[in-house]
Amino acid sequence: MPKTIKKYTNLTRAFRYIQDSRRLFFIGLVAMVVLTTGQLAGPLILRSIIDDSIPKADLSGLLIRAGAYFAILLLMGGLTYIGMITIARMGLEVVSRIKYDVFSHFLTLPVSYFDAHPVGELISRTENDCERVRELFSQIAVTIIVNVLFFLGMLGVCFYLEPKVTLYLALTTPIVLILVILVFDKLRHFYDLHRQYQAQILARITEFIQGWEILRVFHREAWAIDQVDESSRLRRDVDVKTSMLQYGIMGALNFSLGPLFMVLIIIFFVPQVVKGALTMGTLLVFFEYSRRIFEPIMAIAENIRGIQQARVSLDRIFTILDMEPETTGRLTGEEGFINFEHHIEFRNVWFAYKGEDWVLKDVSFTIKRGETLALVGASGSGKSTTIGLLCGFYRPQKGVILIDGRDLATLDLERWRRHIGLVLQDVYLFPGSVLENIRLYDDSISEGAIWQALAAVHAEDFVRTLPAGLGSELRERGGNVSAGEKQLLSFARALAFNPQLVILDEATASVDVQTERKIHESMQALFAGRTAVVVAHRLSSIQSADCILFFKDGEILMRGRHEELLASFPPYAELVRLQFPNLNEGGLR
Repeated sequence: MPKTIKKYTNLTRAFRYIQDSRRLFFIGLVAMVVLTTGQLAGPLILRSIIDDSIPKADLSGLLIRAGAYFAILLLMGGLTYIGMITIARMGLEVVSRIKYDVFSHFLTLPVSYFDAHPVGELISRTENDCERVRELFSQIAVTIIVNVLFFLGMLGVCFYLEPKVTLYLALTTPIVLILVILVFDKLRHFYDLHRQYQAQILARITEFIQGWEILRVFHREAWAIDQVDESSRLRRDVDVKTSMLQYGIMGALNFSLGPLFMVLIIIFFVPQVVKGALTMGTLLVFFEYSRRIFEPIMAIAENIRGIQQARVSLDRIFTILDMEPETTGRLTGEEGFINFEHHIEFRNVWFAYKGEDWVLKDVSFTIKRGETLALVGASGSGKSTTIGLLCGFYRPQKGVILIDGRDLATLDLERWRRHIGLVLQDVYLFPGSVLENIRLYDDSISEGAIWQALAAVHAEDFVRTLPAGLGSELRERGGNVSAGEKQLLSFARALAFNPQLVILDEATASVDVQTERKIHESMQALFAGRTAVVVAHRLSSIQSADCILFFKDGEILMRGRHEELLASFPPYAELVRLQFPNLNEGGLR
């Protein structure tokens, strides 16, 4: 699609959000149009006073006209309040709908999108870009309409009073406006750079605040400040260039056009006033309009700048909304439903995050329902990627993943994930109560079920010691509980949803030895009737697994039970020896 067409398409799409708020739009527009009419009427009333009431010594007519002028001033004040409040409300409603759509669409995007975009950048697109669009709907659009009407109204009045001079002005004004529009169109590149640097600043600030403990411990605060300062300087340089060009042109136009029009009035009208061919009141109207006639042009130009900035934000917003959501499989409804009753099979699976830099190479294995499968190996060997593929976060480039003989790529992923209870090493807890963090605001899960899950992972005593039990509030990312306690809550969260498939990705890495022992004591009960996939560096958590897959460089080098690998596969035996130097040959106990 051509770029110019896309710009206008995005603007058109954006204005569709007004549909549900069109009543507010028309109320605000009518208020501003009436306000514009009052602004045009003011000088005409003064003209009538000077040309009619004063020469005729008509005191009553003077008072009536003065009262009308005062009433118009009051009406303009009231309409300004009503118009601005109404339009502001409309803008808030519109931007709320846009933010809703953007955030909702974020939740449908594939994991790979979030891998490639920092959190700060996504926050910028959700908040800053949407707020820029709010200005388009709450101020810019109506302001442009009102200023166009005001300018045309002034030209109409001036043409009625003195056609010749007004004609010259009408012919030159479009040229000036076109030049201003062209200049601001060139500024769009700078507005785009500003938004990019702004997103970069927010991304870095977000990352540094989240990692402030690491920065302090390693004394890297100055480096972090320099990183943010570098992005800020780049944004400042762009803003300076933009401001110099923008306000330089605006200042030059204000300096040249206003005085030039005043000179034209003096040259054309003053001699006619001296000759008696033109009244003082008419001259006053031209002087009053000449003082303001280029205000709407400048306002239009200024709002064109706002439209350009909003257009940049709209492009960024609709780029997100136009992204294809995560593919959930071509089968929907009951056809896409899977109950998982028999086995999961990875058949000749190849996967790469980029190009042909393969992370998994021809991986094949089968998990029968009710079995426990363990994945071990060095970091970067492909274990977590295997988990991501099993959850449907990614799609293999080669090979197939089968659930009871059906291709996972064809199934409804949302329904498939309902069978999965996932526990990750990096536990995320939301600000809120313990109860809602475990059931994730799913009211269908009772408190009784929550306590059962907590008891199963030996976290019941810990939660009962909290000030309000299940109602105790957790800070952001669970900052007021220990790493091991967060891991236990995450484990309970997975069990509370009663999954058929439990996936533990380094789930005991942050748990102390005593807590880990409690989890191991209940492991058989936890996995009873469930299929389990365990990724672990701590081999003590997988010694009872039905099968262990040893990964290296994206391939499965060996598979078997713990005792078999310990006896026949030296790399696994070495790994066990490194973790348990005092281990007897009998194995882990």
